[in-house]
Amino acid sequence: MERRALEAAFGELAEITETDRQAQQAAEIARHGDAALPVLVALLNTADPQLRGGLGQVAMQLDRRQVVTTLRGVARSHTSSDQARLTALTILDRFLQEPVDEALLTGLSDSDAVARQSLSELTHAMANDPFSVIEYLNQLAEQPPEVPGMILAALPQMPPDPHLVTLLRMFAQGADPRVARNALDQLSRTRTVEAAVALASLTVTLPPHLAPLAERGLRKLRLSGVPAPTPGAVQWHVLLSPVDGAGAQLAWFVGTPDGDSPGRLLSILIRDPEGIVACFGSTAMSDAELPPLPAPDHPYTIPQPGDTPPITFLQVPFEVGYQAVQEALAWHWDAGTVPPLEYRLLNPLIWTNGQTAGDPGATIEAVAYTPYQTAALLDHPAFTSWFWQAPALVDVAQQLGPRHDPAVRAARIAELAGAHFGPAVVASYQRRLHRMSTWLSLAAQPEAAALAAAAAEGLAGGPPETSPFLLRLIGIGLDIAFISAFSATDLQRSA
Repeated sequence: MERRALEAAFGELAEITETDRQAQQAAEIARHGDAALPVLVALLNTADPQLRGGLGQVAMQLDRRQVVTTLRGVARSHTSSDQARLTALTILDRFLQEPVDEALLTGLSDSDAVARQSLSELTHAMANDPFSVIEYLNQLAEQPPEVPGMILAALPQMPPDPHLVTLLRMFAQGADPRVARNALDQLSRTRTVEAAVALASLTVTLPPHLAPLAERGLRKLRLSGVPAPTPGAVQWHVLLSPVDGAGAQLAWFVGTPDGDSPGRLLSILIRDPEGIVACFGSTAMSDAELPPLPAPDHPYTIPQPGDTPPITFLQVPFEVGYQAVQEALAWHWDAGTVPPLEYRLLNPLIWTNGQTAGDPGATIEAVAYTPYQTAALLDHPAFTSWFWQAPALVDVAQQLGPRHDPAVRAARIAELAGAHFGPAVVASYQRRLHRMSTWLSLAAQPEAAALAAAAAEGLAGGPPETSPFLLRLIGIGLDIAFISAFSATDLQRSA
């Protein structure tokens, strides 16, 4: 009786297209434990990607050792059909992240079939959830290094599919230059508008040694008759936060469409010197879900949940947001790192929107302020979070104690500046100050903007331990370390 109920439950699973409902049904089946496994094995001989995905969901929730052993047995068995073996291999690979070695492939009439089936599963998953390519690539990163090459070799054998163009675009932005070049070559031979859009976005977001390949591929497609991508009827606006004390700056690209089309949002968190550290976005947002667009040069705050402080935003020209992201990409290129997968998936939203990235504005000239005047910049409300944070500060605070000689404190701050503010760190603070200078200028605060530009220039004027700006930055951090290291009573007694 239980087997019949399980067969019916698996049949229902094959009909479910919503991801959440499929996961819920798979969990219900998995509660039957060992009894579910023979029914799962009996269904492996299926070419239905919907059912295969459901079988994978169930397998993930059964006893791992037992299900892996059983599926490997099916994959090795020459009495199993090729289809059943392929389904077993697909579940092992995609859902259980088990390596698929040559021994498991022996005897298959088509050794590339595993890669093709993996791609078929991906396109089916992306039809329901475009973000599933991120999970796919995360799993692929855990496979042996030759596996991406096998996937790329199988791609030309697949029917044309926009989701596979997305996969190629993601490969082109990866860390392996050989895989990236292969993906760019395949895109240049894919005569579809989707491939042209992908290459157009890659000309902007790839490093200098790869961007020309994307440009050539795009020209090749246009010469072969593929029409130029047509930008959607979306007007993009940029909301930009000030740079905080950790070097982080948040850029929101807000797409407001014409007519009844949904709104779009791409959020990119930039941190100096790492680059793009987080990204999320949506292509289907209602007007109520989109953030409000204030008048230019009027900062405004957006409350955050819980105890998280509100975020201040300023609406800035598209060119300023473009430049901020491009600078962050350059830090990745210099460090040999790649941006997060979410950015690599969503960036065509802003790079192929038809809005040109012109001059972000004139460079702000640094006025001849004294070094001590530039240190006063840290009193500005936009610099509230600017203080140095490091474990060394707590150590110094504990060594000094709540009662200490101001001269000794000043000497220790200078030592910290000399020990921790090397050329790369100083250069990072210079970039942060220049970005703040731009932000303050756009916020109609020209004096503060000039002061920030002067502070940036002043950091190049001598050793870090002689910079009033850096010394005060460290001093504020030390004050906060004192609060962490000692009770309020200790600090009051020392006053």
